Amino acid sequence: MGRHNKPASQLQGNHKSQAEKKRLVKFEQETVGASDRLEQGLDGLYDQELNQLRDGNAEYNYDILAWEAHKSSALGNIHISDLIDLANEMSLLKEYEEDIKIYKRIIFVGEKPVPNPAIKMRQDSLKTIGVIKSRLGLGAVDIVTLARQKAEMNETDGLTNLFTKDIAGKAFGEETTNEV
Repeated sequence: MGRHNKPASQLQGNHKSQAEKKRLVKFEQETVGASDRLEQGLDGLYDQELNQLRDGNAEYNYDILAWEAHKSSALGNIHISDLIDLANEMSLLKEYEEDIKIYKRIIFVGEKPVPNPAIKMRQDSLKTIGVIKSRLGLGAVDIVTLARQKAEMNETDGLTNLFTKDIAGKAFGEETTNEV
């Protein structure tokens, strides 16, 4: 099984032209659709979706994730089920961590010491969270790549403005005079 394709906004390299990247980003935004339900957080969920959240902690996690996802241009209402899965898994992770704090690394079955099964469950939960985040484009590498691309875009815009709006003279302290 191969990797999921990255969103067009996170593509890097020279294998696609800037025009092609812009076209793909526009197509993705149209495909993802609206994010109005994400903007509403828990209020934007249908009853069936709300019932899928396992507890109050998952609801809290979903509310934060939905609000942040709304601000992202790559996520929309179509990703609600993935965000619900992520919120539920994050809630489970918190429970596993609480169990590990209480029972430590070793528990006793009768008089026999055994490894705490919550540690294995926590590791599995972390892997699942990583997979879901990667599928949504929320992995650490994806976020860093997107931030770098935004910085490069702003830098390019700044250079364009520098040379087209005669800001260069002001930036370098040159005075413009109309002497012949």
